[in-house]
Amino acid sequence: MLERPARPRQLDEARLISWASALISAGSLIIWSSGLTTTWDRIGVPIMVAIYGLVAVGLWWRPAWLTAFLFLAVIPSSLYFLGGVYRAGADHSPSGLYALACTAQFMPVFYIATFVALGRRANLVCWLHYGGLLGLYLLSYGSVLHGAENMSAHTWAVMLAGHPPCIVALHYISTLKGRLRANERAGHESKERFLAMLSHEIRSPLQAMLGSIDLLALKASSPPERRAIDRIRNAASQLDTHLRDVTEYTRLENPAWRLKPEAIDLALLVQDVCDTFQPQAQSQQLKLSCELPPADSLSLQHVWTDGARVRQILSNLIGNALKYTPSGSIMVKAGVAPATGHVQLDVIDTGIGIPNEQQERVFEPYVRLEDARVTSAEGSGLGLAVVKRLVDRMGATVSLSSQPGRGSHFTVILPLQG
Repeated sequence: MLERPARPRQLDEARLISWASALISAGSLIIWSSGLTTTWDRIGVPIMVAIYGLVAVGLWWRPAWLTAFLFLAVIPSSLYFLGGVYRAGADHSPSGLYALACTAQFMPVFYIATFVALGRRANLVCWLHYGGLLGLYLLSYGSVLHGAENMSAHTWAVMLAGHPPCIVALHYISTLKGRLRANERAGHESKERFLAMLSHEIRSPLQAMLGSIDLLALKASSPPERRAIDRIRNAASQLDTHLRDVTEYTRLENPAWRLKPEAIDLALLVQDVCDTFQPQAQSQQLKLSCELPPADSLSLQHVWTDGARVRQILSNLIGNALKYTPSGSIMVKAGVAPATGHVQLDVIDTGIGIPNEQQERVFEPYVRLEDARVTSAEGSGLGLAVVKRLVDRMGATVSLSSQPGRGSHFTVILPLQG
């Protein structure tokens, strides 16, 4: 059974927290080995080193288990701080007071890290932690606040007085961030609804126009009439393409946009996309070929990814190659990269090529390569921009190698799951 992989954003968070956990584990081990520890630290620090080391390795190995590993790190950290405060508060010597003050300094860092890691769940965890601190204080000193004659109790009481504002402030910041994100999402959804309505209102008469054009084509008898009808049909088709590109590019700007991964036969998908573009390639007198190494066929049959988005990426790249290849051939390759074990998709053409100074710009929106050899090339300038956004959302990469007059080579690397 295939395991559902982590989302790209979740994968980035898991990698970042994995590195942070590894650094915390290594730093704790250095402090423990230096001898600057209390009796409680000699017990708790090795345990925390092991826990954070486990979190670092686990998140690198299974980033989809991010939430479980976060709780594995946060809960023991809370217990460690509670135990450290209790033991330090019971030690009225200068070293105990020093340990209590040091622990109090690190407590806000724990709150911040909890809110960063757990998001909405952090408020409850932080208040439970604070409740544990308050309970231990009452257990140690009763309900009376001690004055300066008991410095440990006084330091502890000051710590208890300062933590609620910190938790409330972090909760407010977290809530405000959530509201801003919700407003941003609502704005994108409103824009999408407007574009969908506009697209529908334009496409309805457009489809009627295309139907009428087909009827006129049946009655066209002279070459000038057929050429005029072809120009009208091409203009209508180009308008439909522009609407689709603009709608898709706007949809990708929405933070709420999500992939829909599933188990697919990637080899079959690539072959199907190539077959779809064969009539257009033949009409332009171009050779469109698809190469699938037999050694990688089994790996490509069971890939966990969003098949519709992979199809869109490949279609945009092949469409771009057809647009800028006046003569020659276009080759589509799919296989497994030997160095990384990831899926590699290549679209290679013998077209006009792209100068070095323009290769970075071709992935920007509304950028079109102007060349006298392809004066008929039309488009919204969003095809490659959509490809770039899609591969970023999928945790993939796209690269370009091109020489003017010799063609272009686009490479997409997709993480292989399955």
